Amino acid sequence: MPRPIFYLGPEGTHSHEAAQRRFGDKARLTPCLSHYDIFARLLATRATDRPLAIVPVENSIEGPVTQTLDQLASHQRLTILDSFSVPVRQHLLALPGATLKSIRRVVSHPQALGQCRNLQKKYLPKADFIPEASTAAAAQRAAREPGTAAIASETAARLHGLEILRPDVQDGDANTTRFFTLARTRPPRSTAKNDVRSLIYLVIGNRPGALLHVLSPFDAAGVNLTFIQSRPLAGRPWEYGFFIEAVTDWQSEPAKAAWKMICALAESGRILGTYPIT
Repeated sequence: MPRPIFYLGPEGTHSHEAAQRRFGDKARLTPCLSHYDIFARLLATRATDRPLAIVPVENSIEGPVTQTLDQLASHQRLTILDSFSVPVRQHLLALPGATLKSIRRVVSHPQALGQCRNLQKKYLPKADFIPEASTAAAAQRAAREPGTAAIASETAARLHGLEILRPDVQDGDANTTRFFTLARTRPPRSTAKNDVRSLIYLVIGNRPGALLHVLSPFDAAGVNLTFIQSRPLAGRPWEYGFFIEAVTDWQSEPAKAAWKMICALAESGRILGTYPIT
């Protein structure tokens, strides 16, 4: 039996479309209710089934997907296999016959709502914008609630019998989401020669200059950084962990020396994966 591939469902989400693009229509794609559910099921499934997961990590308009980062921080038995980007087109969907004047509320995943802020200003200033668990769940709600529109994909419109009331409502034409493919076991080190990156997670003591000192070895080793994001530490108010993506596989001698120094300066550090960008 093919390995299960978990994604944020139900069918018709942009994560579903990303999983189809990455693995094909014949893959054993398995929808999950939330980001938490994705990670829980990935860890609970038997290792012999070789489960994988597709998770969004960053959007070109709205920025980091914090739900994914928080789960990556919480689970140490996972690794990142690769990173790939998918263009995202957001559409305003409603029941057949609906008009902009008839829409009282707009529902979608918080990331999608953030990607379409100009929609309310331009076309729906009196409507309420309400978060949903996913774009596909928003489409399901719009299909059963007159006066409700969803921000979702063309696939979601087709699956739930909705019309595209207004296409391409994202704030920019270059709207793109980056995804990670996750696994439970650490794969052989990537042999890709171009654009290999590593994501690390650091916990840094709350003291003056701590972040500057931890970042200095990257500069000394000539390692470029492409992503830095802080997230609150559970149970430690006003303290933070840092996700840092570096253009390195840590195999060169300067990079090895930098990583050793980084770990000495930080409270804790771990490499979440070294992977190609596709």
